[in-house]
Amino acid sequence: RQGPGMAAFTGLFAAPDYDESSYAKLVAESSGMNLELVEIGVDDFITSIEEVIYALDFPTGGPGSFPQFMVSREAARSHKVILGGQGGDEVFGGYTRYLIAYFEQCIKAAIDGTSQDGSFVVTYESIIPSLGSLRNYKPLLKEFWRDGLFGDLDERYFRLINRARDLSGEVRTGALGDYDTFEAFREVFNGDNVGNRSYFDKMTHFDFKSLLPALLQVEDRVSMAHGLESRVPLLDHRIVELAATVPADIKFRNGEMKHLFRAVAAGAVPPQVAQRKDKMGFPVPLTEWTAGPALDFVTDVFSSQQAQGREHLDNAEVLASMNKEGRFGRQTWGMLSLELWQRRAQVQAQARST
Repeated sequence: RQGPGMAAFTGLFAAPDYDESSYAKLVAESSGMNLELVEIGVDDFITSIEEVIYALDFPTGGPGSFPQFMVSREAARSHKVILGGQGGDEVFGGYTRYLIAYFEQCIKAAIDGTSQDGSFVVTYESIIPSLGSLRNYKPLLKEFWRDGLFGDLDERYFRLINRARDLSGEVRTGALGDYDTFEAFREVFNGDNVGNRSYFDKMTHFDFKSLLPALLQVEDRVSMAHGLESRVPLLDHRIVELAATVPADIKFRNGEMKHLFRAVAAGAVPPQVAQRKDKMGFPVPLTEWTAGPALDFVTDVFSSQQAQGREHLDNAEVLASMNKEGRFGRQTWGMLSLELWQRRAQVQAQARST
């Protein structure tokens, strides 16, 4: 503890479109917590990214591990144990992609006259007030509908979570064998334990089984890299088991993400936070950095002799595609993460052989 209340930590990027610190301050002030803002800049990225990759042990798909690493480092200066919020979105249904996917299906059901089928937990009419949450996701909506709409549920949700959809010549897929990512996804999404329950249940089930473990791996490794233990109380087995018994039409009432959790927490946080519709997921201004102050660093990584000689990757194509990536794209991060991991692995292999 510090002072009269508990300590709290959050990251801050010096870019208006990435700054949620005002909401963190509201929560801290209303709860009597001592908030420490950890400012994170492009210089931190350039000097720490290789250390982040080393701590993770293998490449990860999202850049969120980098700011988590920075915040954990600061928290570890004064604490040995912290509490994190991982799991809330998977357990209670908090991802914007759930709303996007359901919006499409509600439009289709309204056209077909099937809105009252048992698989629908919301109707087209009831979901409309929640659509303001999609204001900052227009690029994702455009991408989602770029190749059509109203397809099979598994096909549509896969399009929302597939981060490799824009890859073309960057990966030499012919050298990767006959592994089919979509089929592996379908096996979990349409699992026997989900049955024919609602679309919402299928989406949250897949995320809980597949994506959440990856997030927890990041949570554990970037915190323990600094000797910090990060605990996740929202994944206490009693909470998870209780949430699993709650029907989807309560968790996702009227298309409101995390409806049940919001209702329970409404009295504990300021209304500006409880009712906000523009929540972000700790995005990193990577596109802006790699187009400016970090351009030389990233270019040097992908232009190295090692990078240019990869068997399964065409890093010349990666460089050529960098300026085409959208604001919240993950392609540059993923390829950079992979290249730095391979570089580290080669150094370690050479050290073992000598």
